[in-house]
This record gives sequence, structure tokens and C-alpha cells, in this order.
Amino acid sequence: MPRTVRSATVLVVLFAAAFASRLQAQVSPQFNVSLNPSIVTVTQGSTTSFTVNIVVNERPQFDFTVSGLPGGIVAQVSPGHPGANTIVLSASPNASTGTFNVHVTTLAGNNPQSQSFTLNVKPLPMVQWEYQVEKAATEDDLAAAAARLGQQSWELISVVYRERGSKGLPEWTGFFKRLKRQTHGD
Repeated sequence: MPRTVRSATVLVVLFAAAFASRLQAQVSPQFNVSLNPSIVTVTQGSTTSFTVNIVVNERPQFDFTVSGLPGGIVAQVSPGHPGANTIVLSASPNASTGTFNVHVTTLAGNNPQSQSFTLNVKPLPMVQWEYQVEKAATEDDLAAAAARLGQQSWELISVVYRERGSKGLPEWTGFFKRLKRQTHGD
């Protein structure tokens, strides 16, 4: 075989080998994945997020799969990219509560990698109200009572006016509410 044909053949083989190794790298790139934070907390009826960090020398697209989520929790997942990727978790008001081990699988080509985190789902806090009724003989007296109670976080929710007794004396009744103060004993 002449020397120029041999040199061309060697170049073609080297080019093909380089091209094939490049294809293999795109099909199954090597990458590292980490999750932050490792413990995620969400309350029923709210949302939270966590970050999937991907370190890779190439620019492939990544797909995420989230498994182990309890009932009522939905993950909003988009195609991934190198760097920081945010996954949002939405909890319905009746989502299962407790502590769950959740797995995130990151896939690029034929190379899957899995990481886990702990998901704490807390119950929706119970809102408790306390109520108060104020009666006043004049509209100004009720307004003064409302101003005083407003400084203590009371909200005026309704006013009823009536004339009482045989003489038709005016009476204003104000109905107030505020969030019940929680103590450590509750």
C-alpha cells in the first residue's frame, strides 16, 4: 500500500475514533448531581422547592424523575441543564402528612443518577378565632370602642342597630374577632 494511502487511512481511522468517542460522550455524559437542601419541609396547601445541582463538562439535556412523593404532593419538573435546577413541590390542602424518603433521578443519555432527600409534610395549621361583642348607646361610643379594640388586633366584622324598649332607645352592637393567641399549653 502506498504511503499516502496508508496515511489517509490512519487519519480516517483516527477521525472516526475521535468522532465515535465524542458521540459516546454525548450519549452517556459523566456528571455529578447533588440536592439542596437534604431535608425539605412543606405545609399542606403551600409550595416549596429544592435545587438539583449538576456538574458536567458537556451541555446535554437532563430529565428528572421524582418518586416516593406522598399523596397530594405534585412535583413541577422541567428539562434540566448543567448548573442549578429548581424543582417545585406543591402540596394540596389534604396532602398526606409525615416524613417521606423521596428519590430524584437525573438522566442524561443512558446515564441515570439518583439522589434522595427527606420530605416533611406538615398539617395545615388550624386557625382559631376568638370573638367579642360590644354594645354602645351612641354611634360615637361604638366607634371609640372599635378604636380601642383595634389596637388589640380586634377586627370589626358586623354592626347591628336597633331601638330597644318602649321608648325606642338606640343601641349599637358591634361584633369583633381576632386570631386566638397561642400559648405553649395549647
